[in-house]
Amino acid sequence: MKKIYILLLSVSFGFSVSAQNNASTDLTTKNDNSIYKIKPSNIPNNSKGVVLWSNEFDNAADWILDNTCAYASYTINGGYDYVAGSNTPALSACTGSGTVAIDPNSGAPAQWRFETDANLIPVSALSPFASATASNGFLFIDSDACGGGDGDGTPIFVTARIASPIDLTNEPAVVLSFSHNYRWWQDTRGVRVSVDNGASWYQYEITNNSGYPNDQNSGNPEITSIDISSVAGGQSSVIIEFYYEDNDYWAWYWAVDDVQISRKDQHNVKNVASWIYGSSTYFAEYGRTPVSQMDQDWIIGSQITNDGSSSQANVTVNADFGSFTATATLADSLAADSTRIVETMETLALSAGVYQGSYTVFSDSDQVGGPNFGDNVQERNFEITNDVYSLDGIGNHPSGALALESYGSYSWPTDASDGLVCATMYPFQNSDTINSVTALITSNTVEFAEAILYIIDSTEFINGMFGNAIYTSNLHTVSAADVANGFIQIPVDDGSGSLVVAPGNYYAALELYSGGNTYDIGILSDATVGQPAWSSAIWYPAAQAYTNGVAFAIRLNLGASSSVGIKETSNDVSVYPNPSNGIVNITFENNESRVITVRDISGKIIKVENINSNTEIDFNQFGKGLYLIDITSNGETIRRKVTIQ
Repeated sequence: MKKIYILLLSVSFGFSVSAQNNASTDLTTKNDNSIYKIKPSNIPNNSKGVVLWSNEFDNAADWILDNTCAYASYTINGGYDYVAGSNTPALSACTGSGTVAIDPNSGAPAQWRFETDANLIPVSALSPFASATASNGFLFIDSDACGGGDGDGTPIFVTARIASPIDLTNEPAVVLSFSHNYRWWQDTRGVRVSVDNGASWYQYEITNNSGYPNDQNSGNPEITSIDISSVAGGQSSVIIEFYYEDNDYWAWYWAVDDVQISRKDQHNVKNVASWIYGSSTYFAEYGRTPVSQMDQDWIIGSQITNDGSSSQANVTVNADFGSFTATATLADSLAADSTRIVETMETLALSAGVYQGSYTVFSDSDQVGGPNFGDNVQERNFEITNDVYSLDGIGNHPSGALALESYGSYSWPTDASDGLVCATMYPFQNSDTINSVTALITSNTVEFAEAILYIIDSTEFINGMFGNAIYTSNLHTVSAADVANGFIQIPVDDGSGSLVVAPGNYYAALELYSGGNTYDIGILSDATVGQPAWSSAIWYPAAQAYTNGVAFAIRLNLGASSSVGIKETSNDVSVYPNPSNGIVNITFENNESRVITVRDISGKIIKVENINSNTEIDFNQFGKGLYLIDITSNGETIRRKVTIQ
């Protein structure tokens, strides 16, 4: 296991959870075993214009490699910081010439290598490198393999520069794009452009050590496209250089492939991100909202970028959820190289069910079916439930979109192995009843780990006043069945069998205990949808609250019993055998119309069937595990748990 560090990053308090307005921070680690994020890469974002120049790193002679830490002699005319999303002044030089780190593969000073083995990526979630031409060569630097202590005078600073300049004399609008793959831990990486034979450079930082995000992993591959027209457009001698610096940390790596310069498309609007959320949720996108807490007004929209060289008129987003649609159009044109938000508020009356939305953006000049339409569509799903309230959408996201993280007793130094609190905030518009809390746990959670549940007002949580929680559970000990099921469920009972809460904002907070990492416990966190500050949060044992930025899978179960309108037992229904080797029979006392809904342990619906007689379900296609069968008729639902061996 890699060394673990804490980096505290100041971030603004993004929305009001009650009356407080505190500063917050994100906790971060260099620990491949604690965070499992994979960014979805199903939406292409590469330039689609005419390719003017390309290189697949299949010929080492095409590139000049250097590890002399000569950055200090370069003149940086300015650049763009992709981390901060803003222009930057001249950037700092190499941290110091010192003694450079030694590459254990060659015994030479660490520098770029040309590799053909895509399995060299040192992060299992990102391996093998999935660039289109990895097998014929890619550019690779592996700081992780070099190791070394932080700040020990063994930095890595390497550059890879094309050997022959590129002539773009007749091309005023050009885009540089490349495939790459990386994990970020304090390392700087980027690309720069020179038009005066390397005397001066304009550079584009992709990561640097000034800020460390939750978003540690790139896509596989990540396709980065950069408009370099202002620097390289119309120039006769263009040089491209990739640079990497570990800043004298035990950092990660960078793999780069399939670099090209293309003519910039004239007409290309791009859907960067899309959303739908209730007007009372402080911009948070709840994956599951119970009918009792559902907003009437919903905000639906997209962030749209004009990646083309011409302004675009009538830029429109159309969101289609099947049973309802929403459309919004910019009142004016979208200028080239600009980004705007296009959204609308819709009044919706929704019944229980999963809603799958497709968001399509277009303009007068970039239409459906056009040459640049591959990046115009985003998908977003959400669910209206009878009784489950969850910020996370695990089990409901579009195929290929799920991005998971985890946080727990193993994520931080030993002073946080016991007493770390993971929490999710829930706004209540109406009084309601909480009967239990379900939390999805990681596969490395160990039997005998422990947790305490708090239902606590948002202000009290931020201030660490857990003694003022409106509900505190008994100590829950994780069982072998909990580990096998992948979740824990803690009852909420104030003496009446449940807990009634008034309108307000509350955290469902789990305090984790591992016996000093003897019995580790982790909570899954849904990173598919970026969430606003404080919708999900951490309380660190050193007495400070931190925003999480994504969604802990800590779910409320509402209703006075185990589920609203749901019964666990009924003499009218038989479900057998249980456990089963695959085939489960369902029989009834009388024949009437019923709906059978089957869910896996994450809550994902895997089968829905309308029946009016006895039936059987073949679980062999779904695999071994625990499943929930809901049988609904006449407004009443009977729920049975079945185990497939």
